[in-house]
Amino acid sequence: MSGKLDGRTIIVTGATKGIGQSTCVALAREGARIVATGRDAEGGKETQRLVAEAGGECIFVTHDVRHENEWENVFAQTEKRFGAPAGLVNNAGTFFVKPIAETTEGDFDSIYEINVEGTFLGVKHAFRSFARSKTRGVIVNVSSLMGQVGYPNAIAYCATKGAVTAMTKTAAVEGAAMNPKVRVNSLHPGVIWTPMITGTFGDDKALSDAFAADTPLRMIGLPQYMADAICFLISDDAAYVTGAELTADGGRGAD
Repeated sequence: MSGKLDGRTIIVTGATKGIGQSTCVALAREGARIVATGRDAEGGKETQRLVAEAGGECIFVTHDVRHENEWENVFAQTEKRFGAPAGLVNNAGTFFVKPIAETTEGDFDSIYEINVEGTFLGVKHAFRSFARSKTRGVIVNVSSLMGQVGYPNAIAYCATKGAVTAMTKTAAVEGAAMNPKVRVNSLHPGVIWTPMITGTFGDDKALSDAFAADTPLRMIGLPQYMADAICFLISDDAAYVTGAELTADGGRGAD
């Protein structure tokens, strides 16, 4: 534990598994107090256990990012327990694959509500909190490599993650004009071996090996790699970084 984030409280959404859960543990190892949110209470308990094992402190708040009143509750619970937060990791998201011709309006609306509106509401309420508390805050929005490039059978996911990328840049410009200033960046994972991937394509070593073989670094992406990247963006090591797209994809987007 380096203590880079000692005394800071960070909210992490989608924190019950995968990238979100690994991020909670990594931030705690740097000294942050964690507010983990999500819809899976059992997964939330597991995140709390892992953070405690890492020597950190964590509360879990049940949270559906689609609803503004639940965002208000997250910030109220955070301030009640730890005081004003210093950072937000907008990680909650959903994914599906379908050809364009088979994607329904309902399909598109459901992914939009979580990936786009959920991220927007997080940024909005974080900005309000930072302004109230006069905090030099930091936001990391988890987008995707598919928010930078096209991918077949994923028009809705690509569209929503592209929106997250653009929203991040807008928020970064507004945040830079605040006093104190707020930094906002986006993280763009490639194929990361999480329940989002295994739940869609299957949990199979042959598939994992195939993804690795199709990646220039010949490695499968792991949640902790994304957690390390988020720790960098949250910390003062990235003090001059805002409005940036940090791509962590093993080189897939460059190939």
